[in-house]
Amino acid sequence: MVFSFYRLFNRFREGANKQVISSQADSLIKISRIWADFFPANTSNQPI
Repeated sequence: MVFSFYRLFNRFREGANKQVISSQADSLIKISRIWADFFPANTSNQPI
């Protein structure tokens, strides 16, 4: 999972330039939040 996410991040980074890097960063943040919902870390608010 971590490896595939790293590859996805690299794909965003490779395609980024000064015009689109901010929008891609926003997309990456949204993806990260979705991943966090499906793969919660060791937190106190894990879904039951």
